Amino acid sequence: MNRNRLQSLLAAILLVPSLGYTAPLSLADYLRQVEEKNQGVVANKLVAEGTKAREEEGRLIFRPSIFAQGQMMVDKKPVANTSTQGDRTDTQYVTAGLAQNFNFGLKGQLSYTLYHTKIYNAGQTFVPLADFNDGIAKLELSQSLWRNWNGKENKAQADLIDSQAKASKHLADFNVQTTLTNAESIYWSLSQTRKVIQVQKDILARAQQIRSWNQRRLSNGLAERSDFLQADSNFKLREYELNSALQQQNLLERSFNSLRGIDSSEVTEELEAVDSKNLKGLNPPAKAEFRADTLAALEQQNLAKANAALAIERNRPTFEIYGSYAFNGRDPERADAISNSFKTNHTTSAIGVRFNTPLDFGTTSSAIDGYKKEQIAAEYNYQRKVFDQDREWNDLLTKFADAKVKLDLAEKISDAQRTKSTNERNRLNNGRTTTFQVLSFEVDNASAEILRIQTETDLLNIYAQLKIFSAGGAK
Repeated sequence: MNRNRLQSLLAAILLVPSLGYTAPLSLADYLRQVEEKNQGVVANKLVAEGTKAREEEGRLIFRPSIFAQGQMMVDKKPVANTSTQGDRTDTQYVTAGLAQNFNFGLKGQLSYTLYHTKIYNAGQTFVPLADFNDGIAKLELSQSLWRNWNGKENKAQADLIDSQAKASKHLADFNVQTTLTNAESIYWSLSQTRKVIQVQKDILARAQQIRSWNQRRLSNGLAERSDFLQADSNFKLREYELNSALQQQNLLERSFNSLRGIDSSEVTEELEAVDSKNLKGLNPPAKAEFRADTLAALEQQNLAKANAALAIERNRPTFEIYGSYAFNGRDPERADAISNSFKTNHTTSAIGVRFNTPLDFGTTSSAIDGYKKEQIAAEYNYQRKVFDQDREWNDLLTKFADAKVKLDLAEKISDAQRTKSTNERNRLNNGRTTTFQVLSFEVDNASAEILRIQTETDLLNIYAQLKIFSAGGAK
């Protein structure tokens, strides 16, 4: 706010008894505007909704999946004997089936494959069936005996995916809550600042009357110049305080509008007013077990734990037992080949073991140790987050209780100053005191009123911060 605008606004405030506003705007309506029009809030709410929708994505690892593949191939590579192999082989095949990982480390696959093979220019003596179809129904099973034993690797992958989504959701929720808390604080600060400006306008008017009164007495030789200089200094101080309040109001109005997506430094709506007596009966909201950012830290701990488990399993030797059983059918006619593939006349069975291990044991061991340390660090971070959350809650409760005590004292001071001012005004009516004394007492009364308003504001801001810890968040 530039100096010319300040002076114009100051003059308007002095001339107009009260500022007019277009329409009332409640706190609930303002917070609704922030939720709907603040791009950051909208984005974080979408993140929270999106991550909540996929926070069980890890379960897909253990859900059945359908697979399919088709291929056509023409093979004309040179062969050792065209009589037995022909000079060209065409193959087409399509395969489809179901596959699933089980949570105890078993992998299963049930499939059906249909082949068509045609061999060109091979001797009929060596290749009596040069154009035929194969149907194969096959079941394959593989059980981990070392790496991924009891499905540890797959479970860690699922936990990792789920924890990442949940951590993102909680952080997004916390960002929304802090923005709404900030919006509520700014709402009450602006509302209270408007009250302060009205009081400071009255103080400035009283200070101007005191200054004029001393100036007249000085002109009439009834007072010392020092009395006028003191009154003039007081007037300039009150003018400075009102200008400061106007600047503060301007900053609050810009922040107020910015939070609801408006680029303006003017708030034309009428805001809610508070009553000190109602505030003194205000109780802190019920505390939830964990704040949203603490829940995010918990998921970060789970994420680190899953990451460590995944790394440990990933670097273990692979040792598994596997087996397969297939029904086979072959015939020049495709329908007969398919029919024969479900008969036990031509079966294929296999069983075996697989083993694979990394040879760089030093790097493997070091990597595993690193993941374990990150897991421990995440646990410490979570413990610290819980400690900080409880400490901040207790600190805010103490501040809240202290603010209520201060508000009670501020009310008593304001009441005492009001009584003193009223009494002095009555004395003036009876000719027992001076106008100067009355004006001075009225300035004291107005200053006490500002102290009460500021104490109200402190209490409201503390209450807004306490809402972050409640089950309903900042709402």
